[in-house]
Amino acid sequence: MRELLIGQREQMDAAGQQITCAYYVLVRDVLPPVSCESYGIGITALESGEREEVLDITVRPERIQTLAERLLRGGVTPCALRDVVEDWL
Repeated sequence: MRELLIGQREQMDAAGQQITCAYYVLVRDVLPPVSCESYGIGITALESGEREEVLDITVRPERIQTLAERLLRGGVTPCALRDVVEDWL
């Protein structure tokens, strides 16, 4: 699996602490007979190392790019990632 860094965002967490989150597009090769790439999202809180991943969201690169940019712009943290992705789908 490959990780493509989309960006980082500094923000306050629920406890009022400053955190920096890094946002990644995760790329996984799907084996034959399909032979395509499957895209997911990963978010890491750099200070604590907390990480959450949601794999296999879409096979369309433009859709995962749109989602990744919205997550970054919205400052979604690792603990909220699954809920936000489920709502987006």
